[in-house]
Amino acid sequence: MKTFIKNDFYIQVYFLVGGLLSIFVGIAVGWGIMPFYFIVGIPQLISFLVKIFQKRKKSISYIIYGLFIMPVWISFLIMFMFKNNHEVTNFFGTILIVSLLYSPFLAILYVYDNYKLYKYQK
Repeated sequence: MKTFIKNDFYIQVYFLVGGLLSIFVGIAVGWGIMPFYFIVGIPQLISFLVKIFQKRKKSISYIIYGLFIMPVWISFLIMFMFKNNHEVTNFFGTILIVSLLYSPFLAILYVYDNYKLYKYQK
């Protein structure tokens, strides 16, 4: 458990820094800042899902992160599945657009929560 917490913290920091660097690369190649969301978001989603099944008390910031990020990934899947149904995609697309504003803050919150957990374990 201690090893997972330590490794998870360092992996999240690594991907956060990589995501920040991907902003510059993405702008240079014409993708904009979109690579940041996937480079940072996918490892955080995996970490979040692994932690759901751990028998550890969940922090308030972990719960807040889950309440705001899980609808984003669910909306992304629904948008992919119903790409030709505009009534469905308009609603879930709105969720995705709004999440572009708050997900970078949640990414930082998640890394900070991992940091507190890591320091608590030392």
